[in-house]
Amino acid sequence: MSAFMRVELDHPSRSCLLKHDDGNLIGTYPYVWLRDNCRCDKCFHPSSRARLVLMVNLDPDVIPDVAEVDDQTLNIKWSDDHSSQFPVSWLKENQFSDMSEDPVSTPVRQFWGNEMQHKIPRFSFADILNNDKSLRDWIEVLQVHGLALIKDAPHKEGAVLEIGKRISFLKTTHSGETFQVISKFEASNLAYTNAELGLHTDFPYYARSPNIQMLHCIKQVHSKGGENQFCDGYKVAEDIKHVDPEVFRILTTIPVDFREWGTDSNEYHFKHRSPIIQLLPDGRFKAISYHDHVRAPYIQIPVQDVNKLYRAIKIFNTELYKEENKIEIKMVEGDIVSFANRRVLHGRSSFTVTETNERHLEGAYIDWDEACSRMRVIREKMLNKKPL
Repeated sequence: MSAFMRVELDHPSRSCLLKHDDGNLIGTYPYVWLRDNCRCDKCFHPSSRARLVLMVNLDPDVIPDVAEVDDQTLNIKWSDDHSSQFPVSWLKENQFSDMSEDPVSTPVRQFWGNEMQHKIPRFSFADILNNDKSLRDWIEVLQVHGLALIKDAPHKEGAVLEIGKRISFLKTTHSGETFQVISKFEASNLAYTNAELGLHTDFPYYARSPNIQMLHCIKQVHSKGGENQFCDGYKVAEDIKHVDPEVFRILTTIPVDFREWGTDSNEYHFKHRSPIIQLLPDGRFKAISYHDHVRAPYIQIPVQDVNKLYRAIKIFNTELYKEENKIEIKMVEGDIVSFANRRVLHGRSSFTVTETNERHLEGAYIDWDEACSRMRVIREKMLNKKPL
């Protein structure tokens, strides 16, 4: 037995107690959890990092016959005649009571208003492509603040695709892998005109709307107008929660219908309904879904709720446009504005288009699953840590 550690079998709690030699507890590990997570080659496939033990074959009442610590390894002989070895270092990383949450999955969000106007976090396009830490920092800023500006991208199509490849891949929508926003006289989509676009989130008619949006300014009109507008929807929701709890209740419980459909040459018809403010079970904000241009004409709610829903939506919209909540920037060629689509609402002021003054943005989307995966991989390399 190790001179520094010992193990006790506590049958009443059905757990192994790993202790220092002086009796101080290192960790408590339930028998069934240890058996389920045996790391031998019959129970765990090392190259795919996948469990081979199936629940159908797992006995919840399994107990150790023998357990001892030898050379920084916990060795167990089970009542089913199986043997397991657990590195003590691995056990320490998996202590139930002290195990820290995954920092990538639990960002501490910071809400913002118009003070962000002159404080938008900025990153270099070249650094994001060539430096893992810059890539990780950019994604983290999007988690925390929901908004970041990437500078000095090439003045041509393809830059957002390069960033997508640095993470894994872009999210394809009915607009394609990337999409071109080119303002012209006769447009088939409101975004491609020179009209004002109200503050909105993209794709509220998707059940799983994209998480991160990038808009790359390839060509910008140099006349008045064409500014991009942004607002932190979570900040607005938090304000309403404290100022008018009844409006907050309506916006978080009564669903709104959104829809989008295409033409004969490109047929599609999307529908989804959800509250404008969506919450997680613990009350934290999950998403904002708001887009005046694609709100459906039908509302699948009791008729007596229609007036109060419209009143609540009007209050929400008014809060978005308050000076203390909204920021406005005019992108220059080579800028890529990136933002959390299900949190930060974006819009655009109107502008003048001439035949020689075309405005061209290229857009793309990324989902949090892929972005957070890349963050974890980079973090594990930086800290020289193996995935748990």
